[in-house]
Amino acid sequence: MIYDDCLAYNEKTCLVLCTGLNLKEIGQVLNSGNIERALEEKGKKYLGRYNNFKKYKELASSEQLKEPILPLIAAMPCIGKTTMAREIATAFGLGNVMGGDAFRASLREFIDEKKEPAFFVSIYESWKLFGEKTEENMVKGFDAQAKIANQAMERLVADRGIRDGESMVYEYLHFLPSQYHEDTLKHPSFIPIVLTIKEKKIWEERIKNRIKNTHLKGGAQRLLDALDAYALFQKNLEREAREYNIPVVETDDWKKAVDECLAIVFEKIKNLNSLAGKEIEKTEMQKKIEEERKRAKGKEEAMHK
Repeated sequence: MIYDDCLAYNEKTCLVLCTGLNLKEIGQVLNSGNIERALEEKGKKYLGRYNNFKKYKELASSEQLKEPILPLIAAMPCIGKTTMAREIATAFGLGNVMGGDAFRASLREFIDEKKEPAFFVSIYESWKLFGEKTEENMVKGFDAQAKIANQAMERLVADRGIRDGESMVYEYLHFLPSQYHEDTLKHPSFIPIVLTIKEKKIWEERIKNRIKNTHLKGGAQRLLDALDAYALFQKNLEREAREYNIPVVETDDWKKAVDECLAIVFEKIKNLNSLAGKEIEKTEMQKKIEEERKRAKGKEEAMHK
């Protein structure tokens, strides 16, 4: 049981939440009187995670380290990307989660449908823009949608994340590493993770549960009808992820998947800690955004002369 004085989401609580222990165990640790010793009794892995994140927070607080934590969770619908993003955000006290559905909806307000028709059709019907319904054309349709989403998301990662130093979690289904700049993928702050599911029955059950828990006005049958298409897109996403050395985590066993994702984030945090006091070179996307702003500022100044 977690007692009332431990329920506040403070620095101490945050550092223990990141370990991956369940709430009952977290309560025991917080009430133990000696957090480090209690964590070591739970397992050296948990103490290591605690110390790792504690060091990051100390380095960031002292301004020795200014690089954010930017996990990106990619997966098809009902694999667990939104839930995993929330798990990670809670574990590390990251207040901002950028959801793919809302992001895509907002993008449609600024994109010309005549120039980018693929972005305005359903993901499993985008093949129609390329001819007959073949696996090749289905993948082409997905890639066409993904290109727009990935260009916009990489800008967000580079600008608000890497440039501003604001830690946040991103989650969306269109992530394709081949559509990102290589130096963004390799930036020490960026932590892309691809989630998959192997058992079709588990996937079907999660789709059915979705309407009960989150999507109250339906959509489950539509997703079930398109499951074979999503399986194809997942296969393509997983292939690309492995090609670009992006971690792939199976979510059939959810508890195991959460622990694997936490381990991936911690490896990145450990690397970030080693970069304290060092300046990281700007990415190509950062440079591109800076040039665009310079040109825009120049035009504005010229108009006022």
